[in-house]
Amino acid sequence: MPETKLRAGNRRVAALNALGLLNDTHESRFDRVLGMAVTFFGLSSAALVLVGRDQMIIKARHGLDVATPNLDGSFTEAVMTQQTIFVIEDATQDERFACSPMVLGEPFVRLYVGQPLHAPGGEAIGVLAMSGRQARPFGDGERLHFGQVVAWLEEELAHETESKRAAAVQQALQPRHSIDLAGYDVAGASTPARAVGGDFFDWYPTPDGLGFTLADVMGKGVGAALIAATVRAVIRTSARDSGVRNTVSRAARILDDDLSDTDSFATLFHAKLRQSDGRVRYVDAGHGLTLVVRADGRSEHLAHEDLPLGTAFGHEWHRHTVRLGVGDTLITFSDGVLDLFDGTTASLADVADVVRHTASATEAVRALTILAEQHADTDDVVVIAIRRTHA
Repeated sequence: MPETKLRAGNRRVAALNALGLLNDTHESRFDRVLGMAVTFFGLSSAALVLVGRDQMIIKARHGLDVATPNLDGSFTEAVMTQQTIFVIEDATQDERFACSPMVLGEPFVRLYVGQPLHAPGGEAIGVLAMSGRQARPFGDGERLHFGQVVAWLEEELAHETESKRAAAVQQALQPRHSIDLAGYDVAGASTPARAVGGDFFDWYPTPDGLGFTLADVMGKGVGAALIAATVRAVIRTSARDSGVRNTVSRAARILDDDLSDTDSFATLFHAKLRQSDGRVRYVDAGHGLTLVVRADGRSEHLAHEDLPLGTAFGHEWHRHTVRLGVGDTLITFSDGVLDLFDGTTASLADVADVVRHTASATEAVRALTILAEQHADTDDVVVIAIRRTHA
């Protein structure tokens, strides 16, 4: 392979690796788009083709293939040398392709239209290709619309990659180890939505029991996930030698600039459980989604009058206390849990009912997780549940 082609191939591979696209996985989410485009332009075939060093990867298609297995001398290679749209209005009259098997046989290409797809850094990584069996002009208006389809595909490929990166950040925020606390069943789970956001939960042992936090940073994608990582780190650092109120107040001061600069805010429930007697001291900063379900079936919605972090510099957060008796369960969760029911605060009663009808905190979390997996359109579902099992 000539050195210039090798370098170009290496750049493409690097760009595809950065986007997580260097595999032969079919992307069915694009099939419908290609089908609509074929109908709109009155053509017969379309393909979304990515190009590595010297191989082509068909990510989506509609109709027969418009890409050959070999890159050399192909329509795709010709498109990759262009900066913009590439049109052959009658392939039988083009000396480069008149003898191509794709022209002489299926799919009997006459009109061919292709345009390079670019990674966010500008590297050409593939082609959107369409073909028709009839030779005809491809006008300026059609060329404009074709370019708009290409732009949408480039944005979608980049967005999907951002979502994967955000999901990786979000997953890294979850505790890596379960909590074994004598006298308590402690469980937590996170079921990310398609649009990954800044929800997370965290827990860690303390000298006399357990510290735990559930938070939600406003927004979606990598930005929200990165701010969530910052919130988690600040809370953990601040909580080492402080009570819950001082921890939240200190975190709010540290995070104020970051949250203000990104026009964001974070709601959270931060608490410490004393193992010996079930005392829970907590701060609710605009979260408002924490219940205690008593062993006798009664439920309490815990106090939540304070503001989120990032909304009011100098605000004083308040510490509250609740005690868990044997058989009592504290459950705190993200607003995605409400979407599993009717989406309003009336769903708090439904969550309490789930807790009443499950034998442990672990079962309650599992039940909500199963519901989340069955509801594809919900927001992130994040839950922590703690049940006191014995004194």
